[in-house]
Amino acid sequence: GQLIRLDTSSPGLLFRSRDINNRSCFIHSLSSRFQARSPRSCQNAVLKVFNLSLEIVTSAIRNTAMSRFAILSALLAASSQEFQDIATSAEPVVATSLVGATAGPENEIPASLTCAEEQIVVGGCDPNDVVSCATNCNLFKDNSKEPGYLLDKCCKHVGVNANLLAFEKAELWVPRIEEFSKCTGASIRLQYNRGEDYMAEDIKDDVGVNDMMTGDGSSQGGAGIFDAYIVQAPWLPPVYKGLKSLSEFISMDDKYINYYDINQASRAAVSFDGSVRALPLDADYIALGWRQDVFEKYASQYEEMYGEPLKVPDTIEELVDVSEKLNGKFDYNNDGIADWGFCLTPQTNYFQAFLAPILQTHLHACDIVDGKKVCDGLHTGQNIFFDVDTFEPLIHNEGYRHAVELYWRFIRASNCQAQTAAGEKCDRKTAFKTGRCAGVLSMPGTMTNLLKEGGKYAPPPEVRMDAEVLSEGGYWGRRKIFPGSRMVMDWNKPGRPLVECNDEICPLSRNSINYAPFFAEGGESYALNGQQSKPAATAAMWDLFTWFATLPVGEVPLAGTYRKSQLEPEAIDALAEKWDNRVMADDLNAVLQEYFKDKDEGGNPVQDLFIIGFPDYN
Repeated sequence: GQLIRLDTSSPGLLFRSRDINNRSCFIHSLSSRFQARSPRSCQNAVLKVFNLSLEIVTSAIRNTAMSRFAILSALLAASSQEFQDIATSAEPVVATSLVGATAGPENEIPASLTCAEEQIVVGGCDPNDVVSCATNCNLFKDNSKEPGYLLDKCCKHVGVNANLLAFEKAELWVPRIEEFSKCTGASIRLQYNRGEDYMAEDIKDDVGVNDMMTGDGSSQGGAGIFDAYIVQAPWLPPVYKGLKSLSEFISMDDKYINYYDINQASRAAVSFDGSVRALPLDADYIALGWRQDVFEKYASQYEEMYGEPLKVPDTIEELVDVSEKLNGKFDYNNDGIADWGFCLTPQTNYFQAFLAPILQTHLHACDIVDGKKVCDGLHTGQNIFFDVDTFEPLIHNEGYRHAVELYWRFIRASNCQAQTAAGEKCDRKTAFKTGRCAGVLSMPGTMTNLLKEGGKYAPPPEVRMDAEVLSEGGYWGRRKIFPGSRMVMDWNKPGRPLVECNDEICPLSRNSINYAPFFAEGGESYALNGQQSKPAATAAMWDLFTWFATLPVGEVPLAGTYRKSQLEPEAIDALAEKWDNRVMADDLNAVLQEYFKDKDEGGNPVQDLFIIGFPDYN
């Protein structure tokens, strides 16, 4: 199976030796590949099978109607008879060296150092072809003198087959896997499951759940079909013991992975029992999108109507208030019908984004260091789901009630009022492209498609007003950090009342506003099957993951900006060029400079719920 690959469209022998007539060299290399220790008759049988295989496959090439099954059947029939004849042979075993001469009877197939060093080229992959290796493997190289990660992996995984399970399609999968295979020789089979809603269960079925692990850590329940998985962090708690710990792998290749360059929220989401169980190559968080053309067009009318300026909200209280006041008052898309406030899809994570700045003020205890407040001490236990001491849900308090009331008002002023009444799904994607939304709440990938000119969900120019109101250099689709809250829960008082934010209760606040970005689900991460996967497949998949970790923004399937280094000026310049939009790139930079802060920089990221049963609870 590692030497002959049959394809239904063009059956053929896809290997060759530099000297195909030097069959003793070929057989010795075959033995070396499998680290064989075999009797002479076995080696002779292999040679006979090789000769028969040449005849069968040559016949198959001439006879294109010969099915794949027929070819395989013929090969199996030929080989089984040869090996059956020697299965009970009592001939002595002869030790075959992996790199040197072979000792044995004088009529045994000879081997030499020259033969052992001979390279078998499978599928046209030759590690000694420097030009081809550089072309196929030094991909996406930057201007530094460091070679690309794959450059020394040329033909490393020839003959290796690995299966990868994913839950969401992306156009970039095909070119990336083809490039990796062309360089390394690996055959990566990507398979999509039934969809994101089923992925948690599908991973459990394949890996096996934690309580089905035996004493030695092996799984008794997983099917073990796949070698690797694309995962979301909340799916990991029930299966993490069956996933391979990546800590040692990351330590070995951190020159390329640069693990602590990845934002702290994504890192924390994939760590269990003191080890990393998935490699985060994405970040999912909720931000605010707003229409600058709407805010500038109606600024004066809004102020005349309400006696206050129309400004982009800084707090969730302002967000709801502005959305209500815009709703039903102004026509954004010139169709003669008054439009909505901000739009959304009313999923659980958008409510949790409202809840986050009310319930979580700081993750770590604070102290004054050199006259500056630093919050990097012991964990406070703050979160938005459970009391960490009693495990009581954090729903019976004034802060939670405040979030529910604000969210309810926000939905009533959104696209839901019209779409739900019409029997449609309340959906930000279909709503925003109509031009009837003053703004939108969304995750990063979809947000880009909502705000980018020509984006999949963006309103076209005919339903916008930017041409008449925006000055040169302005842009209609803007992005901003999710609003904070002036009202927060006081964790130190009995009953945990809702109070106004101040420096003592909200040590990380700015202008008495507590900011707490919600990292919903954690983003796409890459995990390895720790039980059933073959070592060769594991090695190939890890090289694929590590290579992905070195690629620039926009070249990894399903991934957006997730590293702090991706916020360096040259990286933002490259993103602006890629998008052909300086404003959008600068807006994203401003959002992530805030969201990617570490704890010693004043970061206050809010994690999603990482417990067994997350899909059911959420």
